[in-house]
Amino acid sequence: MMRNERDRFFVLVGFTILVVSSIAGYFGYRYSDSAPVPLTTYGNPVGGSFRLINGADGSVLDTDFRGRWMLIYFGDTHCPDDVCGATVKAMAEGVEALGHDRARLAVPIFITLDPMRDNSDVLRTYALRYGSHVTVMTGSPKMIQAVAKEYHAPYVRRDGANGDYSMEPASQIVIMSPTGRYEGSLPATATAADITARMTELMSPATHN
Repeated sequence: MMRNERDRFFVLVGFTILVVSSIAGYFGYRYSDSAPVPLTTYGNPVGGSFRLINGADGSVLDTDFRGRWMLIYFGDTHCPDDVCGATVKAMAEGVEALGHDRARLAVPIFITLDPMRDNSDVLRTYALRYGSHVTVMTGSPKMIQAVAKEYHAPYVRRDGANGDYSMEPASQIVIMSPTGRYEGSLPATATAADITARMTELMSPATHN
């Protein structure tokens, strides 16, 4: 009898912790979406800081990528495969074609413009379609909107029938240097070969001499 009561006690404690954690997470999310979004451009004409959530539900900062090149593209998983999917695929293949040593120094990043539908699980599954090189990110709607503005990406929702909607994807891939400086962009229609060529040029020692 004592053991049954003890088991019920631990079940109750576990359930209570789960409920409290869920409530705290919900209000934390609501607060983060209503709180001011402190971002800095670092003096860049395009790009800057961000604090988002990666595919593993972990917080990620732009400074986590110091020492590596970032190729940043904004879209969403409901975007047609021949639009967003084609761009993400080109980034992944373009970086891989740099060769093992250089590929480790470049990170293709896909940031969703639709955080209400693209949570970490959805993005993680989406990224698996394009290999291991792609890093996916989401965040609160307010943070996504602020980061999109910083990187000159659209934040335009187009309403459809029966409550459906779509988000306008970015028209460019933004390239940031290992020191966090804006190094230009490529059109979202760039091929893997285009991306490999541009990154090879940028990563060449002669480019920075």
